[in-house]
Amino acid sequence: MDAKTAFDTKLKPKLEESFGADLTTSVLSTHAGRLGINPAALAEDQYLQLVDAIVQDARVIQMWGEAKTKFQALAWRGALRM
Repeated sequence: MDAKTAFDTKLKPKLEESFGADLTTSVLSTHAGRLGINPAALAEDQYLQLVDAIVQDARVIQMWGEAKTKFQALAWRGALRM
């Protein structure tokens, strides 16, 4: 699966499931902006950078805990290999 599809079908929906649309937008905007990434046109390396940033976000770790956050990072990275 390409990076844009992984973002649209795996990463963003999982965040929205846990955080709702508003907080998901905040998390994604914060990290995409800081990294200079446009989620509408993601390259594979940019997707991986975004995954790494998201799973280091205190809000994500607080909601999911360390173990689930690490598991989710692996799942999101693995989506590129599907």
